[in-house]
Amino acid sequence: MKFHVQVEILKRVRHPNLVVQIGVCPEAYALVYEFMPNGTLQDLLEKRPRTLTWKTRICIASNICSGLIFLHSVYPHGIVHGDLKPANILLDSNYIGKLSDFGISRHLSQTDTRITLHHQTEFPKGTLPYMDPEYFQSAELTPQYDVYSFGIVLLELVTGKHPMGLRKLMEDAIQKGELKKFVDASAGKWPFEEAKKIVLLGLRCSDPSRKNRPDLVKDVWHEIELMKHVALSH
Repeated sequence: MKFHVQVEILKRVRHPNLVVQIGVCPEAYALVYEFMPNGTLQDLLEKRPRTLTWKTRICIASNICSGLIFLHSVYPHGIVHGDLKPANILLDSNYIGKLSDFGISRHLSQTDTRITLHHQTEFPKGTLPYMDPEYFQSAELTPQYDVYSFGIVLLELVTGKHPMGLRKLMEDAIQKGELKKFVDASAGKWPFEEAKKIVLLGLRCSDPSRKNRPDLVKDVWHEIELMKHVALSH
């Protein structure tokens, strides 16, 4: 997609969990976004000592899910982010998470009402640990691509660990009953059952097969909002 066309599309996208685009530098092919005082989620997950409480992490997960649902439902066919990761999740002064860097996001197309909305790409898009495994075979960006990435981010929120190989690590930890030792202690007294729910949801979202991943609207949003309710009631 040509840069100026994408700029026009993104100028029309407004949502509380998307960073606001306030300008553009065509010569440098750069977008200018609103200032986010708490930086990126990646910054805070890597910071020592870490300052994100478990309650804040669950709220951020809710923010991300909300932003993705909106993107995927943008008229007429939705937008897939294509590079969801902690470095592209910015936090405002109240630690509200907002999606940023739509540099490779794509408007989805639909040539047949019976098929899934998708965008065919010529070159690899995204960041390796967050990339949908099926993308390497189909080269199609679909909403389920973002769901996979979101699943990996959920696992990072619970563990604070590097994403490479994280899904396998958590899968093994669940099977061996060793999950507790991987829950990020810096998040505070995270109720284990709540942390486990997020890990299980993250594993479902990052299932290698697209057809097995949950729907953000029908499944994921409801689960995360319940977790958020529990967190805020503590």
